Amino acid sequence: MSMRITQGMLYSRALADVQSGLYRYSRLQQEVATGRRINRMSDDPAEALRILPLKNDLRNLAQLSGNVSLARETLDTGAAALEDGSALMQRARELTTQAANGTLSGSDRKSIAAEVDQLLAQLVSIANSKRGDRFLFGGTRSAASPFELVEDAGGARVVYRGNHDSLSVDVAPGVTTALNLPGDSIFQQRDRGATTFTPAPGGAATGALPAGRGDTAVGFDELAVTFAGLHQDAPATVVAGSGATTALGKLAYVFTAAPPTLSVGGGPALNLPVTDGAFTTADGRTISLTVTGVPATTSGVFTAVAGLSIDGGETVTEVADFGTAPVQVADSFDGTVLVVDVEHLARTGAETVEYAGTFDAFTSLITLRDLLHNDAGLPDETVRGRIARMLVEVSGAHDAVLDGLRELGFRSSSMTVLQNRVDGLRVSRTESLSNVQDSDLAEAILELQRQDLSYQAALQIGSRVIQTSLQSFL
Repeated sequence: MSMRITQGMLYSRALADVQSGLYRYSRLQQEVATGRRINRMSDDPAEALRILPLKNDLRNLAQLSGNVSLARETLDTGAAALEDGSALMQRARELTTQAANGTLSGSDRKSIAAEVDQLLAQLVSIANSKRGDRFLFGGTRSAASPFELVEDAGGARVVYRGNHDSLSVDVAPGVTTALNLPGDSIFQQRDRGATTFTPAPGGAATGALPAGRGDTAVGFDELAVTFAGLHQDAPATVVAGSGATTALGKLAYVFTAAPPTLSVGGGPALNLPVTDGAFTTADGRTISLTVTGVPATTSGVFTAVAGLSIDGGETVTEVADFGTAPVQVADSFDGTVLVVDVEHLARTGAETVEYAGTFDAFTSLITLRDLLHNDAGLPDETVRGRIARMLVEVSGAHDAVLDGLRELGFRSSSMTVLQNRVDGLRVSRTESLSNVQDSDLAEAILELQRQDLSYQAALQIGSRVIQTSLQSFL
């Protein structure tokens, strides 16, 4: 049985052929216009699944390339600041050498001190260098100035208000680099050594000794050892006088009744009663006492309490127990601590304290400036000796700045290698994406021409099949 071909079937078939040709023509036209074989998921779902991760990789690599540029710029800015800091510390070293010359007068030293003061202000400014609105040497606290020069009754000091962390950024797949160095690791780098006590010029040793551990103070200090009164173990008839006292610690005493006398520390006896009597011990120390008479206990030991201070007497740590336990003496201005061995503490006086290895860039300049001003009235020989010792400290502080400069310079130079690596990965991913997604234009144009001929033929045939006149219909 043969199938009957109706006019409606011819119409439908012709229309379908024209639409199919037009669809293929449209796809080829878009392929030639965009240069891509796959423009939507429906073009080739299997290959499209390979395109998505490649595009993600390219976006990530573009971000990494931007990060590398940011890192190089930031590191170069920090390195430039440290180059200025290095030149400044070199000038400080030259001034230290000049100041140690014994032929300089006081006015000459004050002139050098004025320049050192300018160097100090410049170094604080360098340590507060910025890139944009971010400070370079404050760790991750980059929104506020990391360093502040504080000058008050406790002297001058530079306070670090940043933290010890670093800002980091991804610069290559699996590679992270720090954009900065915490400022305290550069400008306040310290390698603490031994703490030493030196009696004040013309004075006797107090017997106080460094404990050898626990110190947090830096630079030079002045340990003031004073008489802080009598402990409650003193006889009932004995109180501290208002005269000068140099004796501290445990003091043996002996009373006699007839005649009434008192001797302290094996020294000569004084007749009683006595007001503000100057009692001298066998080893030449003195203590001022007011004694009203002979107590029931005629011999024994009482304690002259010591007062220790490293902040000019602003706070005083009293010592009544002269045993083996060390005593912490705090500076109320900056919170630092000096730990003192008081076992052999025996007399009042002053000790110059030097914290070796703590002269960072700021401390070195402050100490050098103050020595040159010599407001404490130290002998010239002492000033020259301390300035000469500062030469090593300034050089060490300069080395710390150079170490920071080398580190930032190394990181910056490594950005070139990382940039080449990221660029190479971008080229590789772009080629892979092109192989999957891009069209062969020559072939696509030829196919478009063939499809155009096919489409035109379908239109001509369809125009002959589909007769729309009323006569043809009848």
